[in-house]
Amino acid sequence: MEEYFAGLRKIKLRSDNVHAARWPCFYLVSIGIFLGFLFPPLGFIAPLFIYLFLFLLLRLSLSTCPRCNKRFYSLLNIIFNGSFYSKSGMWAVSCNSCGLKLSELPEVDEIAISSHKDEWFK
Repeated sequence: MEEYFAGLRKIKLRSDNVHAARWPCFYLVSIGIFLGFLFPPLGFIAPLFIYLFLFLLLRLSLSTCPRCNKRFYSLLNIIFNGSFYSKSGMWAVSCNSCGLKLSELPEVDEIAISSHKDEWFK
C-alpha cells in the first residue's frame, strides 16, 4: 500500500504544479503578447510560458497509476473536463482505468470533513 501512496503523492504534486502555474502563466502570456506588440524582441515571453504550461499538462497526463500502471488521467479529460485534482474536489478524482482514488492518501483524510454539521458545531 505504501507504493500506492508514493505514486499518488507524485500525481498530487504534479496536479498541484498545474494549479499553481495556471494563472501566472495566463498573466505572463498576456503580458508577453502586449510587450510583443510594443517591442517585438520581447515576443518570446508568451510562447515560453505557453510551452511551460503545456509541458506541465502533458507531464500530468502521462502520470501512471501506481496500481494498474496505465495513465491516471487522459489529456482530453484534463483539458475538456478539468478533471484533475482540485483542492475542493480531492475525493472525486480517480484513475481512468482501475478506479484508484486520489483520496486514498492519508493526508487527504485529515483534510476531508465527514459532514457539514461537524464544521458548524466546532
